[in-house]
Amino acid sequence: MTVSLWQDTAAWPGEIEHEQIVADIVIVGGGVVGATLATYLVAAGRDVVVMEAGHIASGASGRNAGHCLAGLRHNYHKAVERHGREKAKALRHQLLENREMVHQLIQKFDVPHERPGSQYLGFNETEGAELLACVRAFHADGFDDIEYSETDPYGRGFVGRIYQPGDMWLQPYLLVTRMMAASGARVLENCPVRAIEQEGDTVTVRGRTATVTCKQAVLATNAYSRTLHEYFRDKVSPCRGQMYATEPSDEPRLIEMPTGTDRSTGDNSGYFRQLPDGRFLIGGFRRAFIDDELGYNDETTTQLQSAMQGWVAERFPEIGKLKVTHRWAGILGYTSDSLPIVGRLPDMQNVYFGVGFNGSGMSYGPLVARLTAEYMLDGTHPGLFHVDRLG
Repeated sequence: MTVSLWQDTAAWPGEIEHEQIVADIVIVGGGVVGATLATYLVAAGRDVVVMEAGHIASGASGRNAGHCLAGLRHNYHKAVERHGREKAKALRHQLLENREMVHQLIQKFDVPHERPGSQYLGFNETEGAELLACVRAFHADGFDDIEYSETDPYGRGFVGRIYQPGDMWLQPYLLVTRMMAASGARVLENCPVRAIEQEGDTVTVRGRTATVTCKQAVLATNAYSRTLHEYFRDKVSPCRGQMYATEPSDEPRLIEMPTGTDRSTGDNSGYFRQLPDGRFLIGGFRRAFIDDELGYNDETTTQLQSAMQGWVAERFPEIGKLKVTHRWAGILGYTSDSLPIVGRLPDMQNVYFGVGFNGSGMSYGPLVARLTAEYMLDGTHPGLFHVDRLG
């Protein structure tokens, strides 16, 4: 969203006077990455201010499916091809570490969750063969807990299934808001950042209701990063993710675990599950409408929502009968190689970033936040996620 001169230079009557704040570190963005950064940086003894354009967890962190998976899902064999075996193995270990971080956090903050594992389903023999290739690659690298089956668990025409134990779902909004509230950082909501500048070793972050001068700043802005600096123009692309949820159901749950389908031969690619009260939750299906889904418009669309509902009614008619009660969307940030990026702005070396989660913020975010905090505090290289890999 653009900002006019008049909006930027005048306050609504009765609004608090524009503040001038001095801090050690400013975090721009109040999602799961911002909340985790705040937790680590305050624990390290830093005076931290968080500047959030809306409310905490009002973006994708509070709008996602709440699936926390150990990453790479059905694509480990492709990660080996793209990054090489050693890097793929290292990435897998880091994603397992992230999953354990999230599990500890949801226990600490008493966040509703379940840990039934996750599954991916194929639509035909070609996709079943891809799932099998993925599992074989996992097993070749010592990840023997991943299971493959040719049996369709629902008798609905699926071909091939991967099961990954240890994966979970959680209430993401509660995790982020409770973690941020406990972090000890000062939080400025409804304070979109207008500009970031560095002179000498001092960074100035200018927001709608406050200007903060600090020693370091860090962008936890994911898809919105390019709205703050041109550096991200060719590195993080915004794309809308749409979801819907139904009314509760008195029938036994059919799909208890996070479930994904990635139809390489068609457009019905989604992720779904049922909550303990029987509500059905589904998202995805972007491929058929990708031109419409690019950009920052976070409104839902009739065509994509109808496509999801039609697919559910066809595959799971007993679920398709449930009334839809909520429809929503969030803006996701995608990178060229499907991995997050961590680094510093080339023209402002005291401004760091950890962004680009490719629709997997819960699977990557807390770990990337910790690596970014370590990079800021003591210069520890963030490894696989460093932006230098993109050239």
